[in-house]
Amino acid sequence: MIPLVPRGGFTVRRIGDRWELVNSGFYGRGVVVNSWPRERHAEAFAHCYRLNGRTVEELLAAFR
Repeated sequence: MIPLVPRGGFTVRRIGDRWELVNSGFYGRGVVVNSWPRERHAEAFAHCYRLNGRTVEELLAAFR
Protein backbone atom coordinates (compact mmCIF):
# COMPACT_ATOMS: atom_id res chain seq x y z
CA MET A 1 0.00 0.00 0.00
CA ILE A 2 1.44 3.36 -1.07
CA PRO A 3 -0.60 6.51 -0.27
CA LEU A 4 -0.23 9.21 -2.92
CA VAL A 5 -0.87 12.95 -3.16
CA PRO A 6 -2.39 15.00 -1.63
CA ARG A 7 -1.55 14.31 2.03
CA GLY A 8 -4.55 15.55 3.94
CA GLY A 9 -8.22 14.74 4.05
CA PHE A 10 -8.62 12.45 1.06
CA THR A 11 -5.79 10.31 -0.31
CA VAL A 12 -5.45 7.85 -3.20
CA ARG A 13 -3.65 4.59 -2.59
CA ARG A 14 -2.99 1.56 -4.74
CA ILE A 15 -3.90 -1.85 -3.38
CA GLY A 16 -3.03 -4.66 -5.79
CA ASP A 17 -4.94 -4.11 -9.03
CA ARG A 18 -7.16 -1.26 -7.81
CA TRP A 19 -6.96 2.34 -6.61
CA GLU A 20 -8.77 3.38 -3.44
CA LEU A 21 -9.96 6.83 -2.42
CA VAL A 22 -9.48 7.05 1.35
CA ASN A 23 -10.75 9.62 3.84
CA SER A 24 -7.65 9.71 6.04
CA GLY A 25 -9.08 12.30 8.44
CA PHE A 26 -12.00 10.09 9.51
CA TYR A 27 -11.44 9.33 13.21
CA GLY A 28 -7.71 8.94 12.60
CA ARG A 29 -8.23 5.89 10.38
CA GLY A 30 -8.38 5.55 6.65
CA VAL A 31 -11.91 4.83 5.44
CA VAL A 32 -12.29 3.70 1.83
CA VAL A 33 -14.79 5.96 0.06
CA ASN A 34 -14.53 4.49 -3.45
CA SER A 35 -12.30 2.27 -5.57
CA TRP A 36 -11.39 2.01 -9.25
CA PRO A 37 -9.66 -0.58 -11.43
CA ARG A 38 -5.96 0.03 -12.02
CA GLU A 39 -6.45 1.43 -15.54
CA ARG A 40 -8.82 4.18 -14.28
CA HIS A 41 -6.18 5.89 -12.12
CA ALA A 42 -6.80 9.33 -13.67
CA GLU A 43 -10.40 9.28 -12.46
CA ALA A 44 -9.32 8.31 -8.94
CA PHE A 45 -6.82 11.17 -8.73
CA ALA A 46 -9.30 13.68 -10.17
CA HIS A 47 -11.89 12.76 -7.50
CA CYS A 48 -9.26 13.01 -4.78
CA TYR A 49 -8.17 16.49 -5.85
CA ARG A 50 -11.75 17.77 -6.12
CA LEU A 51 -12.68 16.46 -2.66
CA ASN A 52 -9.62 18.19 -1.20
CA GLY A 53 -10.74 21.51 -2.70
CA ARG A 54 -8.23 21.54 -5.54
CA THR A 55 -8.77 21.71 -9.28
CA VAL A 56 -8.05 19.08 -11.87
CA GLU A 57 -5.66 21.59 -13.48
CA GLU A 58 -3.55 21.46 -10.30
CA LEU A 59 -3.51 17.68 -10.61
CA LEU A 60 -2.27 17.86 -14.20
CA ALA A 61 0.41 20.39 -13.22
CA ALA A 62 1.64 18.10 -10.41
CA PHE A 63 2.42 15.32 -12.88
CA ARG A 64 4.21 17.43 -15.50
